[in-house]
Amino acid sequence: MKITSRLTKLAFSLHGWLGLLAGLFFIFYGLTGSMLMFRGELDRYFNPELHNLTPQGKMRGIDGIYRQILRSHSNLKKIVMHDFPLNERDSYEFMIYRNEQSITENYLYYICVDPYSGKILKEGSYGDLQPSFFRWLYSLHYSLQLGIPGKFFSGLVGLIMLFSLITGMIIYRKHFWDALRFRAGLNFKNTRTTISSIHRIVGVWAMLFTALLFFTGFWMDKEHFSTSSWKTNPPIINIAVKVNIDSLVDRSKRLVKGFEPIAVNIPTTPHVPVQVRGHMPSSGYGLYRGKASGFSFDAQTGEVLKTSSIEKQPFAARFEAWVYQLHIGAFGGIVLKWFYVLLGLLPGLLSLSGALLWMKRKRYV
Repeated sequence: MKITSRLTKLAFSLHGWLGLLAGLFFIFYGLTGSMLMFRGELDRYFNPELHNLTPQGKMRGIDGIYRQILRSHSNLKKIVMHDFPLNERDSYEFMIYRNEQSITENYLYYICVDPYSGKILKEGSYGDLQPSFFRWLYSLHYSLQLGIPGKFFSGLVGLIMLFSLITGMIIYRKHFWDALRFRAGLNFKNTRTTISSIHRIVGVWAMLFTALLFFTGFWMDKEHFSTSSWKTNPPIINIAVKVNIDSLVDRSKRLVKGFEPIAVNIPTTPHVPVQVRGHMPSSGYGLYRGKASGFSFDAQTGEVLKTSSIEKQPFAARFEAWVYQLHIGAFGGIVLKWFYVLLGLLPGLLSLSGALLWMKRKRYV
């Protein structure tokens, strides 16, 4: 038997097993990821009490609210001003990074605050289904609600999908260019040929996007393939920063005209700077949108330590920004989101149809 024939046979067998083993997970990640594409819109629709407030005078700054949270919550890695109010009826959202005492603990916690009264409207762990389904879903998608082991497993599934795509390319290499040029027609001779032709055409066109999603998903979890990330830390005694947080946000707008603050990282341990993160006016490229740029300030004196524009950073930093944006698809508006939803569901469908083809060939069905 020729080497190429043996390689094809081996690839087909491996491709079938991979589809059987990982197909359900591909469907799971596709469905949860598709729902998360519209997390913001859905969350606002189902939680009007957080986003349809009655204005009552002047909005409070975030500094006092941050200090209130620091007093009432302990053992924290950092506090992030995650979402500024979009309008006068919207609430503040803080994200708390707790210092987990177990590798399976969910360290993310959120607090939504009325910007007028300072009252906490809603708070909870990303590990709890209530009171916020979409935050629970976010954690389910990225960690299966299993903490560090879940993130490791998610990264492993990403690698398995990439291997499945590679074996699929080997199997259908003769038809690859025909499918790309729409020269591989559908064959409705019987059930097997129908499924096979659909699987081949859709698989080729979805291959690059599918590879992109699973590679970026793996890359975002790659740190959990190192044993150092599986360690837990002793309890932390939190300290407050001396500088006023609102003054730093205002100063960031003056340092670069047109800078758009999106989030603020507030440290709870010594010798860590305050980071005002957002979008620079010079970062026009779509994949540079978001909060990859910003300013670092000394937490005690307010001195500017660093100004960072993502497009001017080394390749490694720019690559990390690209990976994140490409995975979440938040750089191209509503049309791109629907495109991500459509193609994000294809891996699971391809896995099921591929597994069915393989089982038919093996006469399992």
